Amino acid sequence: MAVNLNAPVKCVVALLIIAICVGVFYFADWQGKMEDIERVVKENESLTAELADKRKQIEELPRLTKEKQELEAELARVVQTNLVPEKAEMFVANYLKEIEKLITEESYRTGDKSLEILSITPGALTQKNSEGSEGESSDDGEGGSDILKSFPTRTFQMTMNGKYNTLIEFLYQLGDLRLERLVTIDKIALAPGSSDKPGESPVLSIQIPITAYLRQ
Repeated sequence: MAVNLNAPVKCVVALLIIAICVGVFYFADWQGKMEDIERVVKENESLTAELADKRKQIEELPRLTKEKQELEAELARVVQTNLVPEKAEMFVANYLKEIEKLITEESYRTGDKSLEILSITPGALTQKNSEGSEGESSDDGEGGSDILKSFPTRTFQMTMNGKYNTLIEFLYQLGDLRLERLVTIDKIALAPGSSDKPGESPVLSIQIPITAYLRQ
């Protein structure tokens, strides 16, 4: 049965339908805008934090520059006073003699009889000019120091056995210039040895690339 609505009722119903449609569209648009606002707020917070970090780095720059200059000066003093110059043709022979002597001394000092060199493979001689471009080889033993840019280097790939604590002591000795030359180390690969005894520190197989600087 059809219901006849008078004009006022029809107007009210039409207004309600229009209000509902407007409300739906408004809510959908408002929700999208709120999501946009949240995204912008998060981006602003991220950029603000990044800006604060950059400002902090800028504030620290004078101090870090001064520290770098002091370290460069100390390194120059060590190089000039503690290291005896050598000829390029004696580089490999001198290094092999020095490293074998240091390993023997460390084995005796620590009581680690398992400490031994299994193989040493010298890399090609690398020379860098004042602009930092490489010379004869692509081997890069370059550290971060401007003073060392003119120093020729060789990277010696060394395989050795030894216990972990002995390896740590050996690295300390390298840092103390016991080889009477500057060296840097990139990565060390460790693997368990084949004859570990129960209750004892295991003997490790050690792959260690040592970049040595020619004494000048």
